[in-house]
Amino acid sequence: WQNCVNMQVGQTYEVHWPSSAAGACGTLNQYQTPFADGVFCNWATVGNTTYEQIGVQAQVFIVVNDESYYYPNLIRGMIVDATSGHGSDMALYTGSTTGSSKSNTVCSQYAPITWQVDRKCWPISASSFDK
Repeated sequence: WQNCVNMQVGQTYEVHWPSSAAGACGTLNQYQTPFADGVFCNWATVGNTTYEQIGVQAQVFIVVNDESYYYPNLIRGMIVDATSGHGSDMALYTGSTTGSSKSNTVCSQYAPITWQVDRKCWPISASSFDK
């Protein structure tokens, strides 16, 4: 691993791609640290319709050491491919943002938001995360 410290082949990882009508920060993808600065920089414009304007897509991957499962530009968004079935069987639900400071006791202030989660666990090459 060159960039993804502590990731391992054979382990599963859930990847989130958030999007927000409240994130107009002037960068191509609005990926900023801390994360909330990029997605919620125009929070005041959202009002009470967060579920209509903020969403997260997610997929679960098992990391394999096989380049035939390489997907370039994983940071650009969820893999959707009708031929392979990626992104075709989705669970849709209302939730909130997540993070290490959130729990079953401490909830996120950013709710409700819409989640779209691929129901299948997909193989993906280790290099897809590291390039």
